[in-house]
Amino acid sequence: MPQTDLLSSARLRIDPAMQRGVYRQGTVIMRADGQTQQLVLTPAQATILQQGFAEPATVPEVLVRLLGDHRCPPLQEFYELVLQAHAAGVLLGADATPPPSLARRWWPKLKPGVALVLVRPLLLLAIGTLVVAPRPWIAPAWNLGLLWGWLSACGLLSLGEALAACVTAGSGGQVRRPRLHWLRIFPHFRFDSAEAALAGAACERTVALVRLTPVLAGVAAAAWFEPHWLAPLLAGLLYVLAPTGPSAARQFLSGLLEAKVFTVRSGFLFEPRRQDFWMRGQSWWSEQLSRLGLAKLVWAAAWTGLVGLVLLWCRPGVYLAVWRGFGPGGRFHDHLETSLYVVAAIPAAGLLFLFWALIRHWRMRRALMRPLRISQTHINTEALNTGDNPAALRSVPLFRNLTDDDLRALAAAMSPVQVRRKDIVFHEDDPGDAFYVVMEGSFEVLKNLPPPSRRKKTIGWLHPGDGFGEIALLDHANRTTTIRAASVGRLLRLGKADFDQLVVGKMGGEAVRELLQNAAFLGRLTILGGWPFDDLMEHARRCRSQQIAAGTQVLRAGESNLWFYLIFDGAFEVRQGKKVLQRLHPGDYFGEISLLEHGTTTADVFAVEDSRCLVMSRADFLAFFARDYRIGLRIEALAAHRRGGKLFSSR
Repeated sequence: MPQTDLLSSARLRIDPAMQRGVYRQGTVIMRADGQTQQLVLTPAQATILQQGFAEPATVPEVLVRLLGDHRCPPLQEFYELVLQAHAAGVLLGADATPPPSLARRWWPKLKPGVALVLVRPLLLLAIGTLVVAPRPWIAPAWNLGLLWGWLSACGLLSLGEALAACVTAGSGGQVRRPRLHWLRIFPHFRFDSAEAALAGAACERTVALVRLTPVLAGVAAAAWFEPHWLAPLLAGLLYVLAPTGPSAARQFLSGLLEAKVFTVRSGFLFEPRRQDFWMRGQSWWSEQLSRLGLAKLVWAAAWTGLVGLVLLWCRPGVYLAVWRGFGPGGRFHDHLETSLYVVAAIPAAGLLFLFWALIRHWRMRRALMRPLRISQTHINTEALNTGDNPAALRSVPLFRNLTDDDLRALAAAMSPVQVRRKDIVFHEDDPGDAFYVVMEGSFEVLKNLPPPSRRKKTIGWLHPGDGFGEIALLDHANRTTTIRAASVGRLLRLGKADFDQLVVGKMGGEAVRELLQNAAFLGRLTILGGWPFDDLMEHARRCRSQQIAAGTQVLRAGESNLWFYLIFDGAFEVRQGKKVLQRLHPGDYFGEISLLEHGTTTADVFAVEDSRCLVMSRADFLAFFARDYRIGLRIEALAAHRRGGKLFSSR
């Protein structure tokens, strides 16, 4: 599902079979029953998902409720939470069917406390046995013992995983995806051991120790009784001690040291992370510098040294053979010098990649500031397909307040116009003689470039439900743009006489003019620049015009406020006592901080000139704020700057 639809119009609900566990105090892990990705969240974030989407709802609807309850987190955090939850399958579409559960029935169960009592002495015994082993750890030449050692390593790895599954089931968790992994150096039975994290950090550590113990005990036994088996068993031990992948050592470090890295981090771009390599790199580096990250780096270095020791013990001639081949006079020495040039080119390639990632990051940040057009059809397509033009015209913002009888008369007066691709509906500077409504297809809005150029510039697009041509009819002027069909389409045409009678006559010329004027004013605002005109018309209907005389105090510090003000004409001052904090002019706005926070104003606002404002109620403002995530981010950033601190805080 496209991100635009997901954050605007899609109805989402939480997976009813979702699993939730408390890892540590202040950390909640959530996972869908049919997915593998886990969400590491704060309790407040988990509550937003569980309560906000308990019933199917759109993201704007949930955001409006959070704003109304004064529980809204920073918007980037909220939108990232929704995107990550949807990607993990915790949030589903209202009509989506959850994928089948990955859990399997597992009868044997072992309590984590009992398992820990049994495992600890065995681990200590195995480590002590290895320390005092009397025989040298040198495997002889290739023989049948290596095969038996490899088979033993596969069996012991499988035994550790099976016992870990018993512990997970005994802690109340699910045993998910148990199966035999064939395509491995050591084919063995495995299950999703990350499930132990849902039972808490203590259970995660116990599961890790249970996975490690059989292999370590097998190495200790081989050191005493079967040195021929020792090499493959040591390789199996290194496998479960690896610092990467789902190894037992990594899982133990996670349960012992890590304060889990939260899935949602405020300040992260909420576009899919795979697209922004710069932010992914920053996220990875911050994780490496976390408490577990440093421990993991230390363990990686220790593990690398351990691999070298194992090679030295098992094959002492390996290092000598490497030196003979690549050292001075060796037959591969010249190739080594050539490879050094390749190694030297790696930093240059890295710098080029870094430069490319920065450019891509900048373009994504810039895209955040572009206005959003929700990708949904504005026209009533069902009515359109059945030929019910009056119901279809109800979708046009300009006609939304007309009665059913007026719409029927309007539909009867309109004539259909079929257009082909690249047909011109009218040219710039043509006389205005009709109003058009797009029923099917898409149309390009073109503007002539200044002379001497004869080229035209695309300044917008029209889609089903959009109306155009009314400005020239109201102002008795020529066309201001050229309209060209971008695809095969269909229009409804309303002549000027019928427009005056059925639209201007019913709604009033001043009412229509004021609505269009307010929509045009909204389009000039910085936070709404570039919005499609029909979207502006929709929100212009939510505003009412208010005249404010010079000297009037509009807001008083410490008192409640229920209105959002957009300055159309005049000037205002924001004061704290007698100190003027800011002077506001046409295009500025005020009142948004109190509406988004607690409803109480933080400063006095006076009109210093005779002014006119477009006023929007709190309910309409919250719907306006939540409708477009980019607009919400802009208002949040500007309000935080004006307030001198964060508008919303993470909990």
